[in-house]
Amino acid sequence: MSQNSETFCMHPFTGLATREDGAIQVCCRSHPIGFIQDEALEEIWNGDNMRRLRKQVLNNERPPECAPCFNLEDQGVESLRQRHIKGIIPEARITLYPDALTKLDTEYKMPFELPTMELKLNNLCNLKCRMCHPMDSTSWNDWKEVEEFYIRENNFMVKTIQDLKLMESPYLDKFTDNAAWWTSLEKLLPYFRRVEFAGGEPLTDPTHYRILEMLQPYAKNIEVKYATNLTSLGKGKRTIFEFWPAFKSIAVNVSIDGLEDSYEYVRGNAKWDELIYNIKEIKKIPNVSRVVGAVAVQVSNIMILDKMIEYFLNELEIVFYTNMVQYPTVLSAQVIPKDLKNKAIHRLQTATTRVASYPYVQANPVLLKITLEQIHGVINFLQQPTSQMLWKDCIEYNRRLDITRNQSFFDVTPEFKPYA
Repeated sequence: MSQNSETFCMHPFTGLATREDGAIQVCCRSHPIGFIQDEALEEIWNGDNMRRLRKQVLNNERPPECAPCFNLEDQGVESLRQRHIKGIIPEARITLYPDALTKLDTEYKMPFELPTMELKLNNLCNLKCRMCHPMDSTSWNDWKEVEEFYIRENNFMVKTIQDLKLMESPYLDKFTDNAAWWTSLEKLLPYFRRVEFAGGEPLTDPTHYRILEMLQPYAKNIEVKYATNLTSLGKGKRTIFEFWPAFKSIAVNVSIDGLEDSYEYVRGNAKWDELIYNIKEIKKIPNVSRVVGAVAVQVSNIMILDKMIEYFLNELEIVFYTNMVQYPTVLSAQVIPKDLKNKAIHRLQTATTRVASYPYVQANPVLLKITLEQIHGVINFLQQPTSQMLWKDCIEYNRRLDITRNQSFFDVTPEFKPYA
């Protein structure tokens, strides 16, 4: 039993994550280890599933809940697990909580004193991004147009959306009316060192502001991190400017999945000019420690990813960071035709030669290593053997959404036209 285990992960020892349907996860990528409707948070933290999972990651075993990370690693892509044990990124848990395992007992239990919590409490969102679905956004009203593609890949989302009746009642929230959840959260407030918000869209969510109020007495000890579309800086009279200054620091991962027209194509309802304005506004706030451009790498941005890298680092002066879209499979960058894939790889390889020359990188040398690792991860992902028979399904998936959203797959990416 050791941190030297090849499957070791910091997350089971340092925090939990929530999902809109009440699922409690080891992290935002894992499969559920329990549900808030069935057990209190304290019970899940030291329940059979969590204790078994802790034992597995300390003994060279792969817990089934952690398959999303290990699947990426098998394709040569750096996973969230690996990012947090390498100690390079600022929020690496191996660096933030080096003594976390000293509180682990012989039964793999730990005190209910979580330093980190990742909060995704409902699906309230103003956007309808192509790689999302009704469980992620209340604006996703054309699910029936593409549901069959999820059915074909036997995706759990189909049954989940049906069981939750999201087509009849789009808003999903299993936490607000759960008194036990709020009691548990209250107990954790003094121990928090990082609280991470995602959605839905947290900056438009009243529940997010309710939690910020709860955190106020401890704010000077807490870094707050966001995964946000940043299309808004607040909800009504409640804005980030009211709350953010009280906290130790604020880290913002802004979801940016294209440039200008490609951005607006992927992130339905979003406006490019508003996004850029809001990025500049939050960078003026003194305790905003970093702004990251988080890219969900997929079909509709893979051909311009090299341009996005340059724009993020050289124009916006924000960090370039990636996640791979793995479902729906038809949106994975792996499905594009082989010669397009080779072009994308060549462009990314060329991009690696320019990164060191950007003034923002020169002023922040750690970004060179971080950026190059992101690029090489995407290249490795593209080089995996894949079934390109899904290309036609990709076209059809996007064609169906194009009709309901008045958009055009081929106009946004003209390089795809010869392969229609």
